[in-house]
Amino acid sequence: MSIEVLDPRFDAEPPYWRELRARAGLRADWAWEVLRQQAWCARTPWALAVLLDGSRPRGMVGAAWVGSRTRRHRFVVSRRGGGIGGLDLRAPGSSSFPSWWFADAGTDGGVRRLLSEYLPAMRRLFGPGLKGALIRQLPEAAVPAVAGRWRWVRETEPIARIDTEAFGCRDDWLETVSRRRRAHLRKVFAQVEGDEGLAVEFLRGEQADAVEVAELLRINEVKHRDVPIVPLPQFVGYLRRLLAQPDVFVLSYRDVETRRLLGATTVYDHPQWPLARSWSAVEVEDGGRPDLYFHMYGELVRWAISEGKRGVVLGKKMIQVKTSLGAELTPQYAAAIPLR
Repeated sequence: MSIEVLDPRFDAEPPYWRELRARAGLRADWAWEVLRQQAWCARTPWALAVLLDGSRPRGMVGAAWVGSRTRRHRFVVSRRGGGIGGLDLRAPGSSSFPSWWFADAGTDGGVRRLLSEYLPAMRRLFGPGLKGALIRQLPEAAVPAVAGRWRWVRETEPIARIDTEAFGCRDDWLETVSRRRRAHLRKVFAQVEGDEGLAVEFLRGEQADAVEVAELLRINEVKHRDVPIVPLPQFVGYLRRLLAQPDVFVLSYRDVETRRLLGATTVYDHPQWPLARSWSAVEVEDGGRPDLYFHMYGELVRWAISEGKRGVVLGKKMIQVKTSLGAELTPQYAAAIPLR
């Protein structure tokens, strides 16, 4: 078994990448052209390690190099991480799924292989300056594999998802939520769907205007500045490449008269569990419509049912709202692993 470490900024797409993406169920944010743009827009260098059995890929791991030169207002400049730092194992576009996949992952999701194969290989590559790794999106079954002396393991925000497999229509889903929430949703659906001045559409990403969507998404990003490192704004170049992927959709809300985009969420398609990634809407006082956020969930459920999906992944944040909509929560953990 060998390991090939790639930098999407400089390295060409490997001939095996599209097949590997399909086998691993990696969504649109893992398309090579999207990875390349994301890597150039990042604060830190990003390395993709692929485990190969001959020429056949058997696993992959994505991680950012976080070193002493990392700053919230500085962008990546070096070809590869260097000096003293650590690896932050995180997915490139969404925090709802791990940044690794193994063909024979086992019950721990492949975490033991991260420890026994991946991290030693990266230590050989980066040298003694690699002091540790932060592994995010750990499943609960992997916690025993990472527990130990000098290791820090904590539960993080859970992932919400709505299972739609048993539903034949949106009303079937509504019957599973509380009476109070059901009455509220029916009022919202009637209000939005009766608004003749509002167009609601499920579009392929390529039909959306990347500049328009980026401007809208930045409204929501301004609200979430309560974290240690403020998220970077949506870059149009990244969003343009993402929306061009055949497995990306946009649920949009548009004013019929002015043609202004009032609300939108991006959806990364998947054979079983599509992901609702980014949502934003114009505030009512600025010309938006009330309760589009709740209507959006109804449309996601309707779409997932019509497309024969197992369900839809809603990601993190707003957990109380999402559970009131019938979402199930999957716990996630993070582990800091020192390397000596």
